[in-house]
Amino acid sequence: MANLKLIKNDNYVKVIIKESGDNWTSFINKSKKNLIDNLELKGFRKGNVPEKIAEQNISKKNIWHKAADLLIEVEYSKAIQMLTKEKIATRPTFDINKVTDEEIEAELKSVLMPRIKIGNRDLIKIEFKPEKVTEEEINIEVKQLNEMLTKTINVEDEKAVVKVGDVANIDFLGKTNGKPFEGGDSKDFDLEIGSKSFIDGFEEEIIGMTKGQIKNFKITFSKQYPEKDLAGKEAVFTVTLNMIKKITLLKGKELETKLKSFGFDSKDDIVTRIREVAIEKKEQMENDKFFREYINEIIKLKDTNVIIPQEILDQEIEKEFKRMEVQIVEQGMNMKDYFKMLGTSEIEFRSNNLKDSATKRVRDGLIYSHLIEELKIEVKDEDLESEYKKIAKDSKTSIEKVKKQINKESIESNIIFIKLINKIK
Repeated sequence: MANLKLIKNDNYVKVIIKESGDNWTSFINKSKKNLIDNLELKGFRKGNVPEKIAEQNISKKNIWHKAADLLIEVEYSKAIQMLTKEKIATRPTFDINKVTDEEIEAELKSVLMPRIKIGNRDLIKIEFKPEKVTEEEINIEVKQLNEMLTKTINVEDEKAVVKVGDVANIDFLGKTNGKPFEGGDSKDFDLEIGSKSFIDGFEEEIIGMTKGQIKNFKITFSKQYPEKDLAGKEAVFTVTLNMIKKITLLKGKELETKLKSFGFDSKDDIVTRIREVAIEKKEQMENDKFFREYINEIIKLKDTNVIIPQEILDQEIEKEFKRMEVQIVEQGMNMKDYFKMLGTSEIEFRSNNLKDSATKRVRDGLIYSHLIEELKIEVKDEDLESEYKKIAKDSKTSIEKVKKQINKESIESNIIFIKLINKIK
C-alpha cells in the first residue's frame, strides 16, 4: 500500500504519494503487460506481438507513466479525500516528481482558498428597494397565454376580405432587380395580420385581399435592414391569398383539454400561477441587483483586500475560453480563423478580452464564499425538503420526481443565496 502524506503551506495543499519495493514492481509489471497487449506493430495482430519484440518497441518512460496511472487509479479517492478536507479553490493537478524501476513519488496538488479581508460592512449604506409587479406586466403574460389557448378556423365566405387580426395563408415571391432573393419566398405561409412579423408595409398590402386573389406590390427595405444585400433596396412581391383564417379562443372541452396539457384545471389557475411566477422573477431580479451593488460597495471599503492566486484566474479564463470555443465551432469557424479575423492571437485575446471579466467573477465569488462563512449560512434538511415541496407543487409533480430531475447542488446553491441576501438585508 502506498504512503500518502499531506503537505500544506499558505498557498497550496498537496498529497505526496510514494510507492516502492515489490508493490511498485507489481504496478510496473501490470503496466508492461497492458502496453504489450495493446501494442499495434506492422506484421502482427494486436495483442500477438512476441514479448521480446514488444519490449524493444516500448520505452521505459511509457512503462513508468502507465504504472503511475495504475497507481493513481488505486490511490486517487483516498488522496482526494485528504485534499478536500482542506478548503481548496482549484481542481487538483497530478504530477510525477520522481520515478525509477525501484520507486515513484507523485503528487496531487491544489491551491488553497485564499484568505481575503473585508472592510467594515457596517459602513455600507445601500438599501433594498423592492419593486412590485405591475398589472401591465401580468397582462402581457396573460395575453401570451391567451394566444396559446386559441385555434384558427377557415373562413368559407368567398367574398370575405382580410382584416387586422386575421391569419392570411399565402404564397409569396419577392424579387430585387428582377431576381428572387434568399428567404424571399414561401408556400402556404400563415401570416397573422397585425403581428408586425414581416417587413414594414407588407402586412398592410394583404389587408382587403380576397381568397384566390393575386397581388403585386413594391416594398422598400429600410437602410438599417440587417441583411446588407437588401438594405435600402426596392423589392417587388407577388402574393397569392390561399385562405383567410379567424383566430378564436378555445371553449368547452377543447379548452379543458388544452389546460390539462399544461397541468391546470382552469384558466384562473394559470393566471394565478403567472402572477406568482412574475413576483418570484421580480424578487430574483431585485435580489441579484442588490447583491451586485453590495459586492461593489464591499470592494470600495478601505480595508477590503482580495488577492487572487494566478492558478485560480488561469482556470477561470480557461473555462470561459472553452465555452467561447464551443460557440465559435458551432458557427462553423475554427479558432485559428477566428483570431485571424480579429487580427489578434490567442494569448492576446485571453489577456485583452477574457482576463478582466474572469478576474471580476473570481473576485466576486471569493467575496461571496467569505460572506457565507462569516455569516454562517448553511442548508438544513428541512430547507431542502421545503424547496422540494414548493417545486413539486408549482410543477404539479411528485417530490420524488423533482429529486430525480433537479440537481441537489443547484437547489442548495439557491437556498444559500436567498439566506445570504435575507441576512444582509
